[in-house]
Amino acid sequence: MTAYTKMHFDFDQIAGLVSPRQQLDLAAVGIGIIRLPAGQGYTFTHSHKEQEEVYVVMGGSGVILIDGALIPLQRGDVVRTAPEARRALRAADHEPLLVLCAGAVAAGYPKDPNARFLIDDGIPDYDDIPPWYAGNPEVKRRNEELKARMRRPKP
Repeated sequence: MTAYTKMHFDFDQIAGLVSPRQQLDLAAVGIGIIRLPAGQGYTFTHSHKEQEEVYVVMGGSGVILIDGALIPLQRGDVVRTAPEARRALRAADHEPLLVLCAGAVAAGYPKDPNARFLIDDGIPDYDDIPPWYAGNPEVKRRNEELKARMRRPKP
């Protein structure tokens, strides 16, 4: 491994979640760059087995749902979540939300060397739809498809 690795992102061009794990050759830090369009958010909550996460709001505003509590977010906010806490993000109706999510890795991660993310202990809860999408049949259908796809055996 070299002494450093550098890459550049145009934050305005990021759609959803980007993990620079492989490009940066990360071995001990999990990072995700999240950009949600205005009025959009996660369609389900997730938690982790071991990893706590830190969310750094780099631009925009919105909310983070943590175990049922809606916490307002604005640029400059930093939020830590415990591993078992169920969480989801949503951008405000009037502007996108740009967040850096980071977590440290326990020895032995990733469990799958081909994993998209360094920390692959995530536990999605596709049935726990955040309040901003409550009652939305399209989100429920999409989450059901995700759940079915994730349950399929890997080739």
